[in-house]
Amino acid sequence: MIYVVGLGPGDYEQLPIGVLHRLLGDLPVYLRTDQHPVVEQLVQEGMQYESFDAIYEKHDDFLAVYEEITNFLIEKAEKTDLVYATPGHPMLAELAVQLLLARTKDITIVGGQSFLDPLFAAVKIDPIEGFQLFDALAFNIDYYQPQQQTVIAQVFDQFVASNLKLDLMEKLEDETLVTLVSAAGTKQEWVKTVPLYELDHEYEGVNNLLSVYIPAQK
Repeated sequence: MIYVVGLGPGDYEQLPIGVLHRLLGDLPVYLRTDQHPVVEQLVQEGMQYESFDAIYEKHDDFLAVYEEITNFLIEKAEKTDLVYATPGHPMLAELAVQLLLARTKDITIVGGQSFLDPLFAAVKIDPIEGFQLFDALAFNIDYYQPQQQTVIAQVFDQFVASNLKLDLMEKLEDETLVTLVSAAGTKQEWVKTVPLYELDHEYEGVNNLLSVYIPAQK
């Protein structure tokens, strides 16, 4: 059995009890990435783990990364139960989890807290008005509707931010204000509003927990 858990937005205190029990239990733990704020505290609490960070360096595209992670987990789960942990919530913008669900029935989604609730609080918006959610790694400008408020997650680095900026400039003015939100809801929360043409500039605080919020355009 593969138990899939989410590491949440970033703070140790935000982890649900059920997720903590899995991460600190006796089963082997595999992290999609250990570049997450809660990992250090979890290690202090006794968690032992292996991460898949090295796989990202082997491939030129993310689909190949997630295919390898999926194949590895399924093969390992044939021999022993295990825990697979993702940032945020495992059902939100996690392609490897979707691949696992499609390929095996021996999987249980334990849960986790997504980044969306604290992000809405950080940018002070009410999602009841409607919003679009995109993955920066698979962003398609054809589906973007500027008249709706928009959240784009997984803006991992300047390279991803640069590609995203160029795509958005097809529909938005260069001076359009966008808001960068990193580690929303945690002690490391970082929020900065910049013109679109500066989206890929180097900012202190940018990391793999970065999302971009774009207000609805009139």
